[in-house]
Amino acid sequence: MLSRETIFTIITRTVVLITNFALVVISSRLWGDEGRGLIALIIADVSIIVILNNISSGGTLAFHTPKLDRNKIFSFAFTGTVITTLTGAIIFSFIQGFDYFYFFFIALAISFATMISNYWLGKKNIKLYNLFTLLPPVLILIFLIILYYLVHITTVYAFFYSYFLSYGTVWLTGLVSVFKSSGFHFVPDFITGKRMTNYGFKSELSYFIQFLNYRLSYYFITAWLGLALLGIFSIAIAITEAVWVISKSISAIHYSNIINTADAIHRIKLTEKAALNSLVISLLAMVVLFFIPESLFTFIFGEKFAGVKELTIYMFPGIIAIAVSNIYGHYFSGIGKMRILIIKSSVGLAVTAVFLFLLLKKYGLTGACITLDIAYITSSLYLFIMFLKEKRVVKVKYQT
Repeated sequence: MLSRETIFTIITRTVVLITNFALVVISSRLWGDEGRGLIALIIADVSIIVILNNISSGGTLAFHTPKLDRNKIFSFAFTGTVITTLTGAIIFSFIQGFDYFYFFFIALAISFATMISNYWLGKKNIKLYNLFTLLPPVLILIFLIILYYLVHITTVYAFFYSYFLSYGTVWLTGLVSVFKSSGFHFVPDFITGKRMTNYGFKSELSYFIQFLNYRLSYYFITAWLGLALLGIFSIAIAITEAVWVISKSISAIHYSNIINTADAIHRIKLTEKAALNSLVISLLAMVVLFFIPESLFTFIFGEKFAGVKELTIYMFPGIIAIAVSNIYGHYFSGIGKMRILIIKSSVGLAVTAVFLFLLLKKYGLTGACITLDIAYITSSLYLFIMFLKEKRVVKVKYQT
């Protein structure tokens, strides 16, 4: 059975999912397939900057929250985030030709807000963690409606302004939640920075490679097929990856339990139970998705997005594989074995790159879907095998 915290987290992330789905629908209706393609491309770029920021403010902050001084953790996280965000924004503005300030402010706001949610995850305060996970998409939707319909900013930039306003609001609110009892004092500490960077670099290197595994296809599609087809593909991705709301919810609670649990055998049992729950519930979600008629997709997104359901069906196997392997990934992250995750992500990225070259031009978006399936399944199998090896080692070590 799922714990109350897990059920509450799934409910929270389901609301997030519904809100994000509404954003996808609205942006598709307002700006069409090319507008969706542009949004997908820029958000992918921003996500890369955020991943780099997470070296100092992501999972490493949650991991070290139970272990290190709060002011030292946040001092390093704030400093590292500003430096990497500014550097990344300038690089992307040079590559993409966009004004780097958009990248800077959006990525900075997202990373600052992420610090807050990761802090509460590390503290095992799941209620506040869920609150700061829920707020951003809800506020994005509210700000987008205000900017488009009341302020009359009708270009696609209204979407990006909404992102900044949302995460900026969450960050300011989060600061109050963390520091209201005792104020923040900037305390630079080399040892804290070194520990957080060491863990963060290994963790985010794995996540960065995995992100490229997820989104490398966006850049190939943009270059070879165009923004309009990227817009269609991004809708299919958004729909299928919605199934991961279950896995991500279970993984978040699971990770919090792992980093706060010293019993190695208990950690293995928790992981097996979480993986089974993720598999069963994700399969049920996929069954529901399978029976949604194509006509409903075109009614919601518009005629330009015909064929989206077929693409989602092609991606079913890979989506399920990741839904389960996410649990094993959070287990290894929680016990600090980041090398395994780096190898797993690298395997997936290598497979993605090879098969995109082989399949994308010949089979179009269908080829992109098949490529993701092969990459996701291959990397997930590696992670599952490593977990089985870990399980045998733990049993030999602690049961003899």
